Amino acid sequence: MTTHKLPQFDADHGLRYRKLGNSGLFVSELCLGTMTFGGDKDIWGLIGNLQQEQADALMKMALEAGINFIDTANIYGYGGSERIVGQSLKNLGVRREDVVLASKVLGPMGDGPNARGASRGHIMSECKASLERLQMDYIDLYQIHGFDPATPIEETLEALNTLVQQGHVRYVGLSNWAAWQIMKAIGVTQARNLCPITSLQAYYTLVGRDLERDVIPMLESEKVGLMVWSPLAGGYLSGKYEGPDVSEENRRAKFDFPPVDRARGSAIISTMREIAGGKQGDGEPVNVAQIALAWLLHQNAVTSVIIGVKRLDQLKDNIRAAQVRLSDDELAALDEVSRLPEEYPGWMMKRMAEYRDHMKE
Repeated sequence: MTTHKLPQFDADHGLRYRKLGNSGLFVSELCLGTMTFGGDKDIWGLIGNLQQEQADALMKMALEAGINFIDTANIYGYGGSERIVGQSLKNLGVRREDVVLASKVLGPMGDGPNARGASRGHIMSECKASLERLQMDYIDLYQIHGFDPATPIEETLEALNTLVQQGHVRYVGLSNWAAWQIMKAIGVTQARNLCPITSLQAYYTLVGRDLERDVIPMLESEKVGLMVWSPLAGGYLSGKYEGPDVSEENRRAKFDFPPVDRARGSAIISTMREIAGGKQGDGEPVNVAQIALAWLLHQNAVTSVIIGVKRLDQLKDNIRAAQVRLSDDELAALDEVSRLPEEYPGWMMKRMAEYRDHMKE
């Protein structure tokens, strides 16, 4: 079998590598999301039901483009995604040290009350099951997929620390947690000398900038990396669901997620179309989806943007977004049309900070 070695970064390639949070781990600014792998006649089938051969082709293109970061979860396809990802890396002959593999745990993997959540028992058993499906000795980044109100944060973090000590996990992260929950977790890890929180995986787009209210300032303060899921808002920011000729018979009609404010979204897409018009990338016109991805890659808080696709042409399009550069004027126009309405205490904090802002170094 021919070993598939990842290309080294070069200035002409377009992809850059960034440190994940306050760690020494470098990941590509685009991450291949695999939620479309392994779905069946269930909710995952609505998202994607790609099988091994199709997944291998996507993985090969991603790796050859310089993507070294792959994200999956035990719940995707109820284990199907992890099995396909692991086998794909074997099929392509990828060296383990050449990829950063991320997975997640939380969702129900059985009918019993303990077959879900972020308890010590569920985390430990599911990590073992994920490793078996992935055919791996360790997971680079193991993430808690959401907040579990039934389990003390301390129990969750102690379990993650145990996995790190055992060598089954290298780094730990969170996903879909509120700012106060993440901050409490950081406090617990520091007080108990546990492995630190390296990253957060969260929803963030031009049509959904809620993260900027509390979460992003906290991430920047605490040096926690940000992985963005659904950067096109479930395909909405591709522009194909807005316009007079758009049919309601599309994927968002069947699976309308994440929720989108269509009134604001329409104006945002209009501005994106204006910016995309006339731009060139590799000699080809830039499209609306690439503008949405490029905007995220211009945000300082963002470490990596997760791109989940079903087809090779979609993946190629998304990879090209890393080469799109937005001017200050273009960024200002996108900020103006998508900016969050001010809320308390934000507007009051801004007003009170005026007393000291001019004195910052």
